[in-house]
Amino acid sequence: MNNMEKSLQPTDTKKRRRRKRPRRIRQNWFFRFLRNFVKLFKKRPLIYDHNEDIVGPAIFVSNHSGAAGPMDLSMFFPYYFVPWGAHEMRGNYRTRWKYLYYVFYQQKLHYGKFKSFFLATILAVINPFLYANMRLIPTYQDIRFKKSLRESLTYLDDGIPILVFPEDSSEGYFDTIIKFNEGVVVLADYVDKHRNLNIPIYPVYYSKRAREIEIGKPAYYRDLKAKGHTRSEIADILRKHVNTLYENIKARKARNAKARERVRKG
Repeated sequence: MNNMEKSLQPTDTKKRRRRKRPRRIRQNWFFRFLRNFVKLFKKRPLIYDHNEDIVGPAIFVSNHSGAAGPMDLSMFFPYYFVPWGAHEMRGNYRTRWKYLYYVFYQQKLHYGKFKSFFLATILAVINPFLYANMRLIPTYQDIRFKKSLRESLTYLDDGIPILVFPEDSSEGYFDTIIKFNEGVVVLADYVDKHRNLNIPIYPVYYSKRAREIEIGKPAYYRDLKAKGHTRSEIADILRKHVNTLYENIKARKARNAKARERVRKG
């Protein structure tokens, strides 16, 4: 652990407000009301940001943190972003329900059939409203992925960061990420080729249990590529950066527990 991590303090959210949503990104008034209402019942996470500020086009890569991550980040993350997500969630009701029931709740979260059925039936109704207001960019596993890249570029051109959850969740979500998919690296390469931009990629880790979000220093795609790293190697470097943030959160938790124990013993 380096001295910078030891001295890192939570961001004062009163002094640093969340970057405002660009005017062209309109959100339904009921969505804004609903999000603010839900926030009243959630404990605001502490935010540890290794950056003074993040301005302009960027990519955030984060763990998914189970079912909670995307919505919690949309409420509490200090920078506005547009997220990537499974294209099934922008499909018709049947497509959404099948993805939620079979893939998300049973395969990824390992819920039972009854719980999965109940949640999928409800969320398949409301998710289009939520994701439309979050401006979720649907991602694909085939040639249609080019649509995801082009749509991402339109937001980056306006200086709006893209949030990607690259972890391979085929076996579920884990605290320590085992593998990153390469789509985020393809996006960085696409931006480099079409905009000649060495885009920064910021690692993010959200711990629901610790109620902490940590944002690391960026890696730069062009710099990693110049060192001869392959696409899969770059994805793995980013994965390790995100896992390092998780180790920071665990270390802080252990230090805080020891401090409380010393106080208790007097």
